Amino acid sequence: MKLIKQMKLRYKHIFLSVALLTGGCSKEAPFNIVTEEGEGQILKSALNVDLRDGELDQTIVRGTRGDIVYDDFKVTFTKDGASAPTSTYRYGDMPEIVTLDKGAYVATATYGENLDAEWENPYYVGRSDAFSIKPGEITDNVGEIVCRLENIKVSINFAPILTQQMDESSFVEVKVVSGDHDAKGLRFTKSEENRGSAGYFRYVEGVSLVATFNGLVEGVKVSETKSIAKVEKGNHYKITFKLHTQGGENQGDANVDMKVDASVTVTNVERNVDLEEDEILDDSERPTEGPETPGGPDNPQPPTPAEGPVVEAEEPINLDGVNDVDADSHVVLNISSETGITEFKVNIISEDLAGLVPDVLDLVEPGDNLELLQGLGLLGDGKTTVLNDKEVKFDVSGFMVMLCGLGSDKNHTFKLTVGDSSGTVEKELRLHTK
Repeated sequence: MKLIKQMKLRYKHIFLSVALLTGGCSKEAPFNIVTEEGEGQILKSALNVDLRDGELDQTIVRGTRGDIVYDDFKVTFTKDGASAPTSTYRYGDMPEIVTLDKGAYVATATYGENLDAEWENPYYVGRSDAFSIKPGEITDNVGEIVCRLENIKVSINFAPILTQQMDESSFVEVKVVSGDHDAKGLRFTKSEENRGSAGYFRYVEGVSLVATFNGLVEGVKVSETKSIAKVEKGNHYKITFKLHTQGGENQGDANVDMKVDASVTVTNVERNVDLEEDEILDDSERPTEGPETPGGPDNPQPPTPAEGPVVEAEEPINLDGVNDVDADSHVVLNISSETGITEFKVNIISEDLAGLVPDVLDLVEPGDNLELLQGLGLLGDGKTTVLNDKEVKFDVSGFMVMLCGLGSDKNHTFKLTVGDSSGTVEKELRLHTK
């Protein structure tokens, strides 16, 4: 007996169509259920559940960790406008026909539990439109019930250099906090990263995400807290922790100390597309950083190799200030990577360009902006991506005519986020039209 119909649509949506065939019933009395006066019925096959999860890119198998088990969906029928449900069923135990009093109803489908913090615990909720149960009649279709992720998904990555230098006991504790509420947290270690584990957190409007690194890095105790304000349900927050060293002009100086920093990428789970990167802030009350690295003239601390690609500007452009440009200006950045580019996003910050070009351009996964990027010459002749390229020329000279056409004395910023296997760097190209 067929219980589930799966469909895949654009953006890798996996649709769970909850349908039940009634071929096992007798022809003479297909349902053979007696109803009382004022009651009607609804078929189990009338419920069609559409699970929106663009990240769920595999055939789902019952019974393994993290999988969606169809029979575990909870279905409730509630009279329209009421607070308490009339009937509640586990889908696997739901009868083929449900009898209800006449009236207008809403069907709700949920999966998982809405917990404060738990591993591999997505919580989905969907509601149907209102439908009617009529005395003596059978309802065979209530329309589509779209289930969306109602909690917050978080995963942690450690940049390769940090992974090599942090000890096995190091961890990142993640909490979702609201006001003074001390929420339950989850601890991510190297093991959780290697397994690809994700944590799920209860969403309340206005909550912040707080991630604290605690551990020993090259024998130095490091504690660093980062926070993201106003996180949203249905988003996947991928936080990457990186290692930096700080010290004087002499990189071998004994005063060099360790610092762990972080960056975050936000993905909308339903659409499986990256959103604008959230700003990740130092917590004003974070613990102090660890002690200075021991060393001296005879035992200097070796410098940590630079993380991420190198981004340099061709003259006359200067990445350390605001550049005056006109329609004929030469505006070129050169990006080099020893291992090959894995991330290249450009966030365009300009009130005057809003609506004319997308706010964010992705040169690794151009998507619908491929033709625009090629037309502006940002990808080079015939190229569709810069993925794995070791040398990239980011030439925005072709933008200058457009920018100057919007008027003089205008400011435009191109914020670049460029990454490879060694880490991620951010640079800002700030332009001012003459």
